[in-house]
Amino acid sequence: MQSWDLVGQIVHDILKGYPHLRLTHGCKVLEVRPMINWDKGKVVTFLLESLGLSNCDDVLPIYIGDDRTDEDAFKVPREGNKGYGILVSSAPKESNAVYSLRDPSEVLFIFFVMFCCCTCFACKCCLRS
Repeated sequence: MQSWDLVGQIVHDILKGYPHLRLTHGCKVLEVRPMINWDKGKVVTFLLESLGLSNCDDVLPIYIGDDRTDEDAFKVPREGNKGYGILVSSAPKESNAVYSLRDPSEVLFIFFVMFCCCTCFACKCCLRS
């Protein structure tokens, strides 16, 4: 048995003693969740509403994730047509995400571009003739 399988089995066995918790799986991810109707999509919605950002026209929610436990969260910005879900995966796969990137270095590049664009827009250095 590989060590990853062993860890999964141990967590599964431990959770047998905690009926109010459940285990969800992703790619090398184990998530222990409460037995309530809660997922990452609900977390995104909760955060946007709690911060007063769910109905702001000047906010663009972007959710970046790399496995199936992120699929619920990819739906949230898309449903309101107010943001984007981005899947990070080296192999093409079906997803609720609108866009995909191949690896974390591409995520870093996207952040860099967004930061530069926001900085230039704020100081208007690129808008000067």
